Amino acid sequence: MAVETTEIPPLWLTLPGGFTALDLAEDLDDRTARTAAALDAAFPRTRPEQRLSAVIAAETALQAQLRAGAVHLSGCLVRAEDGEPVHGMLAVFVRPQELGPRGSYPDRAAAELAEAWPDTDVGVVDLPAGRAALAARELTVPVPGVVWGVARSTVSTVRQLELLVPHPWSPHVVAAVFTTEDVAYWSEWLPLLAAAFRGISFHPPRDASLDDLPPERWDNVRKAFG
Repeated sequence: MAVETTEIPPLWLTLPGGFTALDLAEDLDDRTARTAAALDAAFPRTRPEQRLSAVIAAETALQAQLRAGAVHLSGCLVRAEDGEPVHGMLAVFVRPQELGPRGSYPDRAAAELAEAWPDTDVGVVDLPAGRAALAARELTVPVPGVVWGVARSTVSTVRQLELLVPHPWSPHVVAAVFTTEDVAYWSEWLPLLAAAFRGISFHPPRDASLDDLPPERWDNVRKAFG
């Protein structure tokens, strides 16, 4: 699935199967109804509470990312090796950023992330779009009780993978952030995320599909954090 942003500078995403781009201008009721219908069609044996959880998680994450200025959002729903449906959210931002000397940004960004988040796994990877800083960490986020229709609020542990790739001819950084509550399936997420991150491009996509590439061509994320 190829997605073109309308932001300047230009950015294209070619996402593997499982990712569904969200229409950021869609009506809330239409979007949640469509999401629920898609879940029911894709996973007819999923328990109602699982579908409800996925719909609520997707909408909650969507609203938070829109407030933060996301230019692209995708939900990802796949079935894990044990048959369980797992869900995550990919958000992409284009942020103004002074990049410094050419080629220096990824290493500098990785060092800054490691200092700011000591418990975070940080590295630098090579992608078709260029070298990029990569950080994986777990976060505890509040879940308001109103989301579940109860008085008491709770917390949820999520795992987040953030990629920072400098734009080659503009003072901007593309930040791609994937978040999931299905932390136990992290090792299964990594190959899919590697393919998604390899689909970031500053040029229109070619006809070739990322799904046709052998694993050794797109598995830098697993090599860094597997």
